[in-house]
Amino acid sequence: MMFDNIIHPDSHSKLIEITDDYYLFEDQTKSPVFNGTPILFGNESIFDETEIVSAKATTQDIAHLDKSNLKNYIRRQLLPSLNKDFNINKRYEALAKSLPTRSKMLVVGVGEKSEYYKKMFPNCDIITSDVHNQFNPDYIFDGHFIPISNACFDMVLAAQVIEHTINPWLFCAELQRVTKVGGIIQIEAPQNFPYHAEPYDFFRFTYTGMRSLFPECDVLKSEITEGNASMVAVAISNYFVNLSSKKIIRSSLLFITRFLFGWIKYLDRIGGLKPNRRTVSMPVGNAFTFKKDKIKRSSKDLLNVFYSLKK
Repeated sequence: MMFDNIIHPDSHSKLIEITDDYYLFEDQTKSPVFNGTPILFGNESIFDETEIVSAKATTQDIAHLDKSNLKNYIRRQLLPSLNKDFNINKRYEALAKSLPTRSKMLVVGVGEKSEYYKKMFPNCDIITSDVHNQFNPDYIFDGHFIPISNACFDMVLAAQVIEHTINPWLFCAELQRVTKVGGIIQIEAPQNFPYHAEPYDFFRFTYTGMRSLFPECDVLKSEITEGNASMVAVAISNYFVNLSSKKIIRSSLLFITRFLFGWIKYLDRIGGLKPNRRTVSMPVGNAFTFKKDKIKRSSKDLLNVFYSLKK
């Protein structure tokens, strides 16, 4: 399926040959293959193949997941989190049930979650992608220039990715382009969260801001992933941790604030995760399930998602 639908990210020329070293397109341009993974960056991308070859940490650093490192083990295994997406498994299970068997699914920015998505969507044919090769995606490409032809996927998922795009309008247009009419786009992103994966962190999105980026789609469902209570915990911890530049002090403050404020996130479960005009004010993040219908909507039409919210 993918061979017939791969296109050059710039020229949109069709793929005609695959070797161990490169992908060759009809216009005779080539894209390199590194350790079995094709690198399909466009000329205008902020990423390039030299970063893949050198294993440069860009939007993610695999070293941060190494639990043999005592600091990482304590931070990931022992310390309470400040925010949590309580409904993520339930959300994906419902999505999986709504999709026909053997649906074609694209995950943009898969990170370390390839096996998790395959578990959540067992009846889908999943293609994974990212801008780095730290977790061995199927394809390496920049979501601003998706090297796949129009209307290929029944579902496209981009979770915690759009904030790392330097042009989210172009990125969202690409997500809509490669989704079939009637297909699903699942988008999840922070509204209030500290600067991260710097310098590849560019935007935050309000409830109406996120909706406005998908004018060719209807909103099937919206959720608050981590609410206003989580935002309070994250903000307080971030304030104290950033009082110092010294690692030992920062680590100590992280340890202390996680234990002092980690419980606050549970307040979100008391009516704080259902979108209304109060809960959308300052959550950590939002999730939208869109259905592509190609109906033309004006900017004014896109605001109806807010007016439909209860006070």
